[in-house]
Amino acid sequence: MSDGSPVRSGTEPAGERYQEPPLAGTDAPVPDGALRVATDGADNNPGTADAPLRTLGAAIDRAEPGATIVLREGVYRESVGMVGKRVTIRAYPGERVWFRGSTPVDDWTGNGQYWEHTGWVPDFCRDCFVPEIIDPEHPLAGRPDMVFVNGTPLRQVSGRDEVEPGTFFVDTDDPAVVIGDDPTGELVEVATHDHLLQFDGAEAAGSAIVGIGVAQYASRQDYGARSAMVVVNAPDVTVDSAAFVSSASTGLAVFQPDVTVTGTWLGDNGLVGLLANRADGLVMTDNTVTGNNLRRFTLSGEAIGAAGTKITRTARPHVARNTFTGNLATGWWCDLGCTDATVVHNVSTDNLRHGLYYEVSSRALIASNALAGNGGAGLKISSSDDIGVYHNTFAGNDLSTGIYNDPRSPDSDAYSAGLGLTWLTEDVRLVNNYITQHIGQRPVIDAVDGKDDPAGNPPFVSEAEGNAYLWSSSDERGHLLTLVMGDGERVDFTSLAELREATGFERSGSEHELTASPLSPFADPGDGDFSLRTDAPGRRAGEPIPADAAAELGIDDGDTPVIGVLPRP
Repeated sequence: MSDGSPVRSGTEPAGERYQEPPLAGTDAPVPDGALRVATDGADNNPGTADAPLRTLGAAIDRAEPGATIVLREGVYRESVGMVGKRVTIRAYPGERVWFRGSTPVDDWTGNGQYWEHTGWVPDFCRDCFVPEIIDPEHPLAGRPDMVFVNGTPLRQVSGRDEVEPGTFFVDTDDPAVVIGDDPTGELVEVATHDHLLQFDGAEAAGSAIVGIGVAQYASRQDYGARSAMVVVNAPDVTVDSAAFVSSASTGLAVFQPDVTVTGTWLGDNGLVGLLANRADGLVMTDNTVTGNNLRRFTLSGEAIGAAGTKITRTARPHVARNTFTGNLATGWWCDLGCTDATVVHNVSTDNLRHGLYYEVSSRALIASNALAGNGGAGLKISSSDDIGVYHNTFAGNDLSTGIYNDPRSPDSDAYSAGLGLTWLTEDVRLVNNYITQHIGQRPVIDAVDGKDDPAGNPPFVSEAEGNAYLWSSSDERGHLLTLVMGDGERVDFTSLAELREATGFERSGSEHELTASPLSPFADPGDGDFSLRTDAPGRRAGEPIPADAAAELGIDDGDTPVIGVLPRP
């Protein structure tokens, strides 16, 4: 940093002014021989309980492979870099540990319109992003700069003349950080680090992060080593009861197989909470993913990366019991050659785009998920085959289910082509789903074959049974659903009776008038309980589902259950 840079120690106690995001922490006992780190330690100490180290970086340098590093409560401000050995990094039992990639700044000069800290700006790459991922309405989304006042992020603007309360400007020509909020008596933090650490290589396999919060790192969008606050580029790593919040781009990135992310909060990140690529066997359970794409990266075009969770080129991802809510994009998205995905018992609500999205991929079980209030489709399937859609609940989405082919060929993606994927939608099985939707001209299920030449393409849906459709009457009421019947032929059906006659589908399905809120059939949707009330129409229309899907959902063999979401086993 230049002479004008703020001067603060690398660590500091947690301040009362900062409102910490949720962090589960850990109650697990400290193992014998663990290295200790504390905000009042010193890096020339031995790392014992009585004489702890001061920084995580020093502890990692000191640690033998397989060591556990235990941090005492407080806020740590550092960037560690590559970690090439197996270590467990964890919080002390019952204590809250945060790593923040920002520096508190006290020295501000005001002129009545704004306040500025002069002579210094953070040293970042400010063009490390794919230009096509930027929404013209939000042209600064790819910039890594961030400023926080009492933990609340300010919005970046392009010049001093645009600065007002709630905003900031970084002047790289005449170095200064400019804010529109009076900093007097407030905690003002400016992002100065772009990442915390990267587990890297086979020697780091088996590492873990437990009970640690990571926030305010200026991660870059370009998907490289500094593309996330924490990058997992080693296999068999566990992230447990942690938090990744308020990054400039990605919170947590996973680029190796057999990684588990569980009990973790991924929120308010600039682009995406969790990004994974070539992460075979990824296990994602019991996490909360919320408020991501805060920087408003684009939601259209071929370079989209914004989501709560975005997974690509990954076999056997297991995604269970997560909550995806309020993301300014799609909640959960698997793209570009995902295979054999299991997506069960999740709740995906109030996302700006889709609740769940399975795109240009193959083979998935999507079952017992609650998908409600999403601005796009509750579930979108595009250019993907062999999809079992069982026991899901769709409530008040703009569209319940969208089933499509897009124009692309798998030849455009070497990974997908190498697997022999067709990128043709077929063999979608819709069974025992519960659907409520207010309808004007929008159907409950929509389908379009967007291939340039759809001749010879198969039908999209191979089975539809035991589903209940609750849709509202309206003078402008359109058709109930649309299916693609093969060769790109798109057919509208105004009722289940018409569908049965034409296809033989839905012999046990039911159609009902929705006379109240789309949430009215459910027990307690405000608290995330989308189980059906005992008087819900069509409640027990269930048909048997395949044995492997039934086993995953905890359904006894031969049982004909209530439709929609099921209790978690």
